[in-house]
Amino acid sequence: MSNPSRNVLLIDSTGRGHAIADLFQRTDPSVQVFYGPGNPSVADERICPVPDISLSDPGSAVRFCQARAIDFVFVSHIDALSTGYVDFLKTNGIPTIGPDRAAARLEASKAFTKSLLQHYNVKTARFAVFDRPEPAKCYIRGLDYDVVVKADGLCEGNGAYVCSDQASALQAVDTIMLTRAHRDAGNRIVVEERLFGVEISIFALFDGKEFLMFPAALDYKRSDDGNKGVNCDGMGSLSPHPLADKALYREIQTQLLEPLRAAILGEGLKYTGFLFIGAMLCDDGIKVIEINVRFGDSEAQAVLPKVQSNFVQLCEGVLLGTLSSMSLETDDKCYCNVVAAQGSTLRVDEDGRAIRYPGWPYGDFEVGFPISGLETLDRRNSRLFFANVRRDAEDRLVTAGGRVLHVTGIGDNYAQAIHHAYGNIEKIHFHGISYRSDIGMIYDSVDTTRQPRQISSLRGTGKFPVMRAHGPRD
Repeated sequence: MSNPSRNVLLIDSTGRGHAIADLFQRTDPSVQVFYGPGNPSVADERICPVPDISLSDPGSAVRFCQARAIDFVFVSHIDALSTGYVDFLKTNGIPTIGPDRAAARLEASKAFTKSLLQHYNVKTARFAVFDRPEPAKCYIRGLDYDVVVKADGLCEGNGAYVCSDQASALQAVDTIMLTRAHRDAGNRIVVEERLFGVEISIFALFDGKEFLMFPAALDYKRSDDGNKGVNCDGMGSLSPHPLADKALYREIQTQLLEPLRAAILGEGLKYTGFLFIGAMLCDDGIKVIEINVRFGDSEAQAVLPKVQSNFVQLCEGVLLGTLSSMSLETDDKCYCNVVAAQGSTLRVDEDGRAIRYPGWPYGDFEVGFPISGLETLDRRNSRLFFANVRRDAEDRLVTAGGRVLHVTGIGDNYAQAIHHAYGNIEKIHFHGISYRSDIGMIYDSVDTTRQPRQISSLRGTGKFPVMRAHGPRD
């Protein structure tokens, strides 16, 4: 059992962070969540933003913990994880959940992860790694299948180039390695076979020994309707995944989680916290696309509202290494998250010249636009999460980044959840607001020549089986 009162420090600043903070306070009525640096616009009596904490300075978190009675720290931002935030906090004797710097390479280096998957016989696409452009191009010219070209390092979700022909693959190599579109993250690239199927986002909580599986989600990584446009951090999500049933969860457990557990233990990686596997449901089975060492964003806003288990207690299980004795309780609702982003705007400068900003994720975008309509959302059938929002000098909520808000619709089935998501996001207004209108359609990979399928035609009720660390309960 938890203590009567707990103080938790959450290290994040995204829409995902808001969803995790909400999960803490919603499932434990006594917890106080300090959210650092957080978002100062998040208003909840038990979620307290701490803007003085820096994602790049773990010392700021240590000083805060020493000044207050913090029971444990949960680090969920990749910028902090990849630079050794967890290592520093643990060295200072602070109970902390999150992978250390070495384990964070599972996300920070695609080449490292692909080699690990291959070594431990986890199904993934055929691949090769290159640190110079010409050998990569020679390799591509010799292939008889399409590829995805990926920058090895962290690229804020836009370092993967899905190529439909050889010419676009060669261009992707130049973009990453010669044009340096992703700077040092492109010093090395991974060229891998392009997979076809339906994507699935898989999540589990890890205590260093065992996994506790969370509901899977369907993420929409492309910027535009029809699954077109550029890869980005995500424009929305649906949970639970419409194709996920007990049989698929068992397959995930045996073919992905168990060998990944063996890999983490076999390599001596110090890993606790969330594991996120991006995978593809292919004709010949499930295959791993990528691994991330924190919860997905925008999936967190669709998955975490389903969770009914006390999350503080689950975190205590992580710290004590006792997840194997715990189960995850979820509701039987469906959730649809739609991202409100900062789209294209036109500004006339003082000389009368028109300047067009392409908007996120295509290029430059403006910020500081007042947001209206939030008070009209129906909170009985929706949730609202802040990504990039701040208050201006007049104390108005204004836009502050590319992804601005996440609106999550709730329903007894997928159709209701989708309807409530769009019914509520249509009430929100700011200059240049942009969002996809097709979150909830099922696309086969990124092959836009195939007809998308309606949710109603798919198996899956939205109910998630109660999961233990070793798989679903019969």
